[in-house]
Amino acid sequence: MKPIVFSRHWTLRRQLTIVTVLFLTLGGAALWLVAQVFQSREGAVIARSQGELASADALLIKQFRELYSEPKRMPREQWDAELRGLSTAALAAFPRVEGGFYLLQQDQLLGYAYPTNGGPVPKKDIPPKERGTILELVRRTTSQGLPQELVLRLGKDILVLRVDPLPLWGAVWTIKRIPKSGEANQRVLSILVVLVNLVVGGWTFYIALQLQRGVQRLEQSIKAIEEDKAEQIPPLPAEMGRIGEAINTMQRRRQELEERLRLSSRLASQGQLVAGVAHEVRNPLASMRLNLQYTERQLQQQGITMPIASLLEQVDRLEHLVRRLLYFDQNQQQEDLLNASLEAIVEESVSLLRLKAEEQGVRLVYQVPDSPLPQVPLRHQELGQVMVNLILNGIQASPEGGQVEVGVGGRQNYLVAWVKDQGPGLPPEERERVFDPFYSTKPDGTGLGLAISREIVTRHGGHISLESTPGCTRFNVYLPYSPSDPIEDEQQPWLRS
Repeated sequence: MKPIVFSRHWTLRRQLTIVTVLFLTLGGAALWLVAQVFQSREGAVIARSQGELASADALLIKQFRELYSEPKRMPREQWDAELRGLSTAALAAFPRVEGGFYLLQQDQLLGYAYPTNGGPVPKKDIPPKERGTILELVRRTTSQGLPQELVLRLGKDILVLRVDPLPLWGAVWTIKRIPKSGEANQRVLSILVVLVNLVVGGWTFYIALQLQRGVQRLEQSIKAIEEDKAEQIPPLPAEMGRIGEAINTMQRRRQELEERLRLSSRLASQGQLVAGVAHEVRNPLASMRLNLQYTERQLQQQGITMPIASLLEQVDRLEHLVRRLLYFDQNQQQEDLLNASLEAIVEESVSLLRLKAEEQGVRLVYQVPDSPLPQVPLRHQELGQVMVNLILNGIQASPEGGQVEVGVGGRQNYLVAWVKDQGPGLPPEERERVFDPFYSTKPDGTGLGLAISREIVTRHGGHISLESTPGCTRFNVYLPYSPSDPIEDEQQPWLRS
């Protein structure tokens, strides 16, 4: 499945802005739904109350007709008392319902009762605020002969009023008060929904701005690195910071690889030059040796003594130097690759130089690996020469009483052998040239040891790294399990000690 790729016009900021707007829209819709739910709940409560009042009115009418089948005349006080008793008995079964009668001949509200009020003294007075409304509604019902309903929202309560006609007599009325606790809850919940939407929407927009600014700073830093105006990306917040650190790591790796490539190119050019000089010198040296040997025999026959032997020694020395220089010739016949143990090669080199270390008062320590290392294709003699050269350099650099540590290990797709001494260390300018042919920090050095060692390791598909501080210099020789799989330059923290 192919990944979805957005157009360049769909920037991160634009997408996050759209998400923020959609979120706020959904939040508003959620608020509207909450309001609708509360309104529907309130409507259900009102409808239930209206049905309850209709039942109460029906009961009042029924009981009234049972007591007063025909119209009759009585004083107002007597009517009020008798009807109050009737209302009290009828409305006792309806919680929070109050009501009474309207007699047309009296044109008054009589028989008011509120039996479920719950107070210590029965309530006998019609609520003064609603009295006029009730009186207007009962007169209309009496004149029209039709039931009337009214819903009033008064302060903290909802007032539901119902009036039913009482033919020939007047009307009956009931009211019920519903507390607006649901409305208060609705208001509180609505405020909370609005606040949550504002907070989350603002937070989302802030995150969008942070991401947009982080991406801009990241783009600017990468452009500055490309233009060589900066070497690293400055610290950035949150995830942008981790991306910046990853890019900085890649940048450092790129610089290291570029430095290695530059060094390899320079050393390869020097190696070709040195190998060419060695080839040019080898043939004249062979001719010099033959002529000196012939001259020596002729002088011996004539009984003449001359220091020909010392001249031959110098020729031998030059020929040995030429043979070493020929390591830089890629066309020279090399030692065959055979399965061998790097651990055995290192142990053999340590054994050869242990006496030399004792003579210089240096302790030579071999760190045994945690587990046996596999045998891999190696050139035994050449790698032995590398390890002897590195260990000997460490012994010569360490002060009397110092220590040289040698070890070997394996990780993933490569092996590593390392030599660490306690010498004075190398300054940066010497570290850059230490692998150059004929460059040496020792008065009697030829400057070929490390150059040849590096050439040998490179032919194995590996490389040598150098770490040096005052009091500690360390050479790490990295070798792949297979010479056809060269490894990358890595600074392994597990190698440091």
